Order: sequence, then C-alpha cells, then structure tokens
Amino acid sequence: MENETPLAWPVHRRMPDLATLDESARAKVMIATERLRSLRDAYGDRYLTQVREHVPGYMVLSDEEIRLSARRFMDILLAELSSLRVPDDALREVLSEYAAERVARGVPLDALAIGYQLGSREMLALLDEVAAEVDLPLELLLAVHDSTWEFSNEASSVFARVKHEMALEQAHFDAERRSAFAAGVLGGVYPAERLNRDAAVFGLDPQAHYVALAARAATAADADAVRRIIASAVRLPADRLLIAQVGTILGCITPKAPHSTPDHLVAVGPALPLDRLGDGFDEAVLVLETAGQFGMSGVVGLPDLGPRPLVLAGAHTAAGLDARHMTALDEAGRSNSEIEQTARVYLECDQQAPEAARRLAVHPNTVRYRVNRFQHLTGLDLRRTEDLVTAWWLLNRRRVPSHSHRGETR
Repeated sequence: MENETPLAWPVHRRMPDLATLDESARAKVMIATERLRSLRDAYGDRYLTQVREHVPGYMVLSDEEIRLSARRFMDILLAELSSLRVPDDALREVLSEYAAERVARGVPLDALAIGYQLGSREMLALLDEVAAEVDLPLELLLAVHDSTWEFSNEASSVFARVKHEMALEQAHFDAERRSAFAAGVLGGVYPAERLNRDAAVFGLDPQAHYVALAARAATAADADAVRRIIASAVRLPADRLLIAQVGTILGCITPKAPHSTPDHLVAVGPALPLDRLGDGFDEAVLVLETAGQFGMSGVVGLPDLGPRPLVLAGAHTAAGLDARHMTALDEAGRSNSEIEQTARVYLECDQQAPEAARRLAVHPNTVRYRVNRFQHLTGLDLRRTEDLVTAWWLLNRRRVPSHSHRGETR
C-alpha cells in the first residue's frame, strides 16, 4: 500500500553506566538484586529442567553440578549489580573457566552454547518477573535484554576459543607421550611390564611385529618434513606416528616399512616384536650411517647395502692393506684417479667391460687397459676371489669421505 512505511530495525540499547542512574532507578536496581538473590535456588532448578529437556550433551553432568553452575552465574550477576557495574568482564572470565571445565568433562561445544542460551533466557524471564514487581525502568530492562543476548552470542566465540586451545594443548601432550614411548622402545630402556601396559594406549599389540626406522634431520622443519613423508608412506596420520629424537637420530616405529621416501634417506630395520625393537633400531642406525656415507637415498635396509658396512670397519687393518696394495697406485701420477675409478666401476658392473665403458663414456678397451694397470700396480688379481673382495673393499673404503685420504694411518 502507498501509505505503508518499511519496518524499522529495532534500536540496539546499550547498557547504561549503572552508577549514573538517578536515585529512584538505583534504588529499584538494589531491590531487584535482593529479590533475585532470594530466587537463586529457584533459578538453579529452572535451569536444570531446561537443560535436561533440551541438552542431551549435559548427561555427563549431575543434577547438582548443573544447579551449582547456574547459581554461580547468578552470584556473579548479583555481585556486579550490587556494585552498580555491568557484569560483562566478570562473566567473560568465569565463562572461560566454565568452558574449559565442561569441555574437559566431555560436554560438546554446541551443547555448551545451547546451555548458555537457555540459561540466559531463564535469567531474563526471572528478571522480567522481578522487574514487574519492583517497577524497574523499562529502558533499563530492555537494555539488559539487549546486552544479555549480545553477550550470549559472544559466549559461543569464547567456547570455541577455549576448545581450540584445549585441543592444541592435548595434541602437544599426546605428541610428547608418543615421543617418550617411541624413544623408550627404540632405545631399549622401556621395562617389559610398562611396555605391555602402554602399548595398547598407542594402538599397538605387544605380540605383533613392527619396524624401526632411522633418519636424520638438520632442522625442526626438516624433521617435520621427514615425519610427514614417513606418515604418508605408511598410510598413517602424521600426528599418530610414533617418532622421537634418539640421540642425534630421528627414530620411528611403524607397522611396516615404507615403499619410498623421495629425496630423504630412511633406514629400515627388521620386523621385530616391541620388546626387541631396540635391536632393530640399532641395525637401522648402522644402515643409516653406512648408506649416508655412500650417498644413498630413499628407503634402505641392510640387505640393500651388500658388504658396504664392512667398508666402515677395521680401520687399523685397512691402513695396512691400503699401504701394501695402493701405494704404487697412488704414486702412478695423474692417471691414478682414472685407474682407481675405472676399477671400482668395473667391479660395480660385475666385471662387464662394455657396461663399465658406457658408464664412464670411454671405449671398452680403455676399461680393460686401466683394469690391467690396476692389477699390475696393486698386485691384486681380480680373477682370484680373495683379491677381488680385497680390491672391492679398499676401493669403496677410499670412496667414503672419512676414509678417502691417501696414506691414512689409524
């Protein structure tokens, strides 16, 4: 219709500074406060009835706990009104404590929000009754309504923040527990009785077999990257992975070995029961150190290393063999490095000269010539098994950085 005007949005009424009210209004606030105080227990009962009917999430709480929380909020409201203060700040503080306690008890976040709204509604209904009795100024009553509902909406944000903070705290606590358990098992220091008790907490079967992994991480960011790569490879959530810093090594317990870990060296021990996994981790560490020395990457187990671990052992014996067989080679001038490299690649190619030539980008006859020179200078006949093993060992020992300098004496 032409004469109709659009409906105006209700005016939001801000709570006044109660201390600025005139004497008559202040007196009525005090009378209302005392009347509300006399209805404190009645409010607790009314609130209990509402949440029992509409909030199933409060089933974890007893009737008395619910009444007590209602009376507690009423006490805060009354204390602030008695001092002629708006109770927003006081309620925010107690609301955070209340939310933390309720979330810890298992009350869902949506149940908290609904419960608080029901409590606000009952409080305002009670206040309306008292306001009518004492003739509380209408503008003040409407402002209380507006302020209460505004704060009720804010309460949902408070609940969400508290739940988020508690979730982060719990996640940090869980991560520390998982790390301590993993470190104890991999380090072989977890008592059997405690191991059997705690394994179930982390979803493990003490009788089942698990795999110990070892890796290195230079920084916290690198450690996090390794953790995520392993978790993805074994199809576990990253936050459920049992991983810990054991000395200078990053150790991990998984139900199976990962198939691949791109761009990261991850050493794998044998599958063993939890009470023997410390031995598996020791093997994984040996694999990690050996594979690292040889510049290997990806997932590496002891069978993948062949005799390489032997290269890192026997320093005194190696020095004597090196002096006996390699001195003439070292003194052969500029060609010594070519001869040494060719002999090593020739052995890596199972003594197939054409394949070695392809890898070195030379003619097969050049490979054969250099191999013959190697045998002549070192006195090692690669047709003899013992000489073949000794040659492979010395050549690969020299390839490892910590053993690469010539004429070493240990």
